[in-house]
Amino acid sequence: MTVHSLHIFDRKGKTLFTKRYAKASNAEDSDSEQLAEQRKLVFGMLFSLREVTASLAPSNAKDSGLHSVKTGASTLYNFETASGLRFALYVTNESSNVKSIRTALQHIYHELWIQCVIRSPLYTPTQPNIEETNFEQMLDAFLSSQTWFR
Repeated sequence: MTVHSLHIFDRKGKTLFTKRYAKASNAEDSDSEQLAEQRKLVFGMLFSLREVTASLAPSNAKDSGLHSVKTGASTLYNFETASGLRFALYVTNESSNVKSIRTALQHIYHELWIQCVIRSPLYTPTQPNIEETNFEQMLDAFLSSQTWFR
């Protein structure tokens, strides 16, 4: 399975972190524009589908959240925290263990995001200063250790 990108959004849709792993085959000059458009589309889709799933779920359901969106060619895995942060991992459709990917997203939040970003002395909720932490290096090391990561 090829991991294309990881996006982290706050509750209002602001992109806190984006990392692209698989490069697109088209020109590099439009890469930043394409990534910005992808972030907007991903957040909008997650927001809309979450609202739909919440309205369709029974009122006594424990978890009416949106865990993944699968299309013919790819899957977008979603993990949403109680504070409204959304972790979205975009991958190709190949045989994979969905549960392990969801567990990996939970690990990224609990063990990497909280430890590296939230507990940083430079942390502010509006500007988390991710560049000043070792979050990206720890994220890369964690993802590359996963059996499904390519």
